[in-house]
Parts: sequence; C-alpha cells; structure tokens
Amino acid sequence: MKRFRWLVVVCVMAVLATACGRSGSSATATTTPPSTGTSSESTSSGSTAAGKFGTMDTAVCEKGNPSGSPARGVTSDAIQVGTIADPGFAGRPGLDQELFDTAKVFAAWCNAAGGINGRKIENDLLDAALTNDKAKVDEACIKDFFLVGGGAVFDQDGVKDRLACLLPEVAGYAVSPEQRGSDLLIQPIPNTTNQQPTGDYKYLAKKYPQATKAYGVLTGDLSTTKLVAKQTDEIASSLGWKKVYDDQYPAAGAADWTPIAQKIKDAGVKGLLWTGEPENLAKLMQALSDIGYQLDFVRTDANHYDQKLIQTGQSAIKNVYVRSAFSPFEIAGKNQATQEYLDAFDKYLPGGKKQALLGLQAWSAWLLWAKAASECGNDLTRKCVYDKALKETDWTGGGLHVPIDVAKQTPPDCVAMLLASPNGFKLMTDTKPNDGIYHCDPKDVYALKGDYGKGVTLQDVGKTQADFK
Repeated sequence: MKRFRWLVVVCVMAVLATACGRSGSSATATTTPPSTGTSSESTSSGSTAAGKFGTMDTAVCEKGNPSGSPARGVTSDAIQVGTIADPGFAGRPGLDQELFDTAKVFAAWCNAAGGINGRKIENDLLDAALTNDKAKVDEACIKDFFLVGGGAVFDQDGVKDRLACLLPEVAGYAVSPEQRGSDLLIQPIPNTTNQQPTGDYKYLAKKYPQATKAYGVLTGDLSTTKLVAKQTDEIASSLGWKKVYDDQYPAAGAADWTPIAQKIKDAGVKGLLWTGEPENLAKLMQALSDIGYQLDFVRTDANHYDQKLIQTGQSAIKNVYVRSAFSPFEIAGKNQATQEYLDAFDKYLPGGKKQALLGLQAWSAWLLWAKAASECGNDLTRKCVYDKALKETDWTGGGLHVPIDVAKQTPPDCVAMLLASPNGFKLMTDTKPNDGIYHCDPKDVYALKGDYGKGVTLQDVGKTQADFK
C-alpha cells in the first residue's frame, strides 16, 4: 500500500508545469534570455545580500525596528512560518526535500538582509510523511503565522482544519481539488480545477498534425492522476484531436511494460498524452523501442524535467516534450533570477536540493509572501499579508517564471517547451516565442467543461471572511 502512494506527487500536475518538477540535467540549451530577467552572472554577494531578488525593484527583506505581537506566530523580533512537505515518507525518503531546503535557504537569505522589516523568519518544517497532513496542519494552527512554500501529497486531509483555524497559505504546490480551489490559498503558479493552459497542445498539433488524428491517453491508476488525465483528454478533444487509445497502468508501475507498449502499437497511437512520473515513462519508452515502435510525440508535464528520465530510458528517450512556465536551469547564466536562486543555495545550503523546479516554485511563493509582509510594516496581520499578496497582477517571482495575475488565480497563457533526448534537455526555439523564451497567447487558457471537484470554503467550516483578521 505504501509503495504506490508516493507516485501521486510526481505524476499529478500540481502546479501547472512545475509542481513536482525536479531536475539534475546538465545539458545545454540554445535560446535567447527570457524577457522577465536580464543577462547577469550575479552572485549571492550582489543584489541578494541587500534583500533584493532578480528583477524586483525594491528589497523584500531589510532591517527595521519592529514592536509588538500583532498575530499568532509573530513577536517583536521574529515570524514563525510553517512549511509542510513529505520527506519523511518511508516509501520514498526525501520526497519533496526541495521544499524544506528552499524554506531554509530563503529564511537565511532574507534574515541576512535584516528579515521582514527587522523581524527574522523562523522556519517551522512540518514533515507530513505522506499520511500526516492533518496532524501537521493542526500543529501549524497552534503556532504559525502562515504556511508558505509547501505542499503535501494528501493535502485534502488538512484543508478543513486549516480553514477552521483561519490559517492562510501561499503554496509551493496544491494537489487535490479540495486544496486547489480552497479559500485562503494563493498559488504563485495557479493549478485550478476549471482552467488549464493549452499552448503546448497547440504547439504539438502544428508540429505533428497527423499525430493528432491518432492520440492516446495513459495514466496511473490513482484517483488524482486519473482526474488529470481526464483534463488533458478534454483539452485534446476540444481541439479536434481523435482518440484511439485510453488506458491506465498499475499505480506502482507495470512489472512488464511490453504488453502496454504493444497495445499502444496495435491502436496505432501517434501522439501520447502521458500522466505519470519520469522513471515509469522511461520504462515505457524502452518497451516501445524494444518492439520497434516510435511515437511522433509524448506530451507530459514539468515533473519530467528530471535527469532520471534520461538516465533510465537512455537511447529510447525520443520526442518527449515537457511544458514549462519557468526559465530552465540550462540558461541560468542568462537569467538573473535563476542564477541568484542557485547562488543563494550555494551560499546558505551547499549540497541542498537546488536544481528542482518545485524548489523554484517554492521560492516564488516565499518571495510573494515576503513582499506582501514587508508592505504591511509593523502591523503584521494575516489578513494584511494575504490581501497585499492578492494585489500582484504581474507576478514573475523576480523573473523566475511567466507573469501571473495572482488575484485572478488564472493559469498562465505562456509556455516554453523542453525536448528530452538521450543528450539531455533542450529548450525549443520553434515555438514562435513572443516574450523572451515563452510563447504567450490569451487564447491559450481553456475553460474546462467537466466536473473535476471543488475547493473547501470558509463557509464549509462555519467561518466567513469577516472572521479572518
């Protein structure tokens, strides 16, 4: 039972294109710098030391003379902030360790610049170990000011308790429909149950028009991943694609992928919409190669921006496309924000898990929270920080990712495409980019028609916005 549960976090599109993403790729990519950042070989002793990050105009962390204790978790000299993750899960030790590592690095970086107007950040790292999300949320309710930069595989277990104690969250990622659409939740890269981006589908349709006439859907046999697969299927269908195959593989992965590969071949699948994790996809690709069948494309999400895909699949990895809303690590030297993120890890947590897209997303969450908190000044209340964060209409995490209207919580209409091959990951340049490395189009956000669940509200737990202080 425990063995298969870890798959949820790596195969769900929890954070639109980046949630659950991780990468150790050292492959090079050819592209132009993204417009959201400037060319810079910045170091952690530069703008980061002053509490400024990337392309942000002002410091989010600086000295001050705070006083009083305006909210739970806030004293005259410190702010206790919780981060939930699952690294203690025995079935997958270190699961999402990057969330804890990013929390520690951000706190060290911010505190070195003076903290939040003089108040130092104190990390409260809450290890849900997969099955204890509710208990960890209950702990946070007692002692923490906010939840920031975290994510739990079974986040549906704690969301009602979080709202009951009026604990807001700026999430690293959200998984379940109950959490994704919940009140008092902000996602820097929104992953909603009623809208999804479509730029990657349109790109593949132009590149492989014949493949859209014979596409297949394959996902793990888990409720969450099946929900994601249904969303991808609806998007493809809305674009006029023709489905010839729809299947699920065992949640823990197939003991032998050859029968599934044969089914794909027999159905004549040309383009595959895959929801899963890198090592399982690699094994499927090997099985397809062994039977001599080549897909025109495999479309998947940013959790496959992972060197494990290439290490496991090796020469069988062909035509695998990964969408991304973040500037990739391969061009960090050309993107100020990405380089400063890596520099901060090198300075404050050498050996930490730094090349992980989920870590980048968590950093964006921390930055968003810190900027809002700094704008609240000495009167640091939960409502003030939450309301300030929601006023960001063009949030890029200082140039880490595409612009997001935080208030609307709408998925981005911009996309970059990465191609996986035996040589590593390559940023595609034939996407007709119109904003740095990204192709952006307001029409590339699709309103889903199916029922994919809904979020928990304050009303569901007997609370109202008037109770939120």
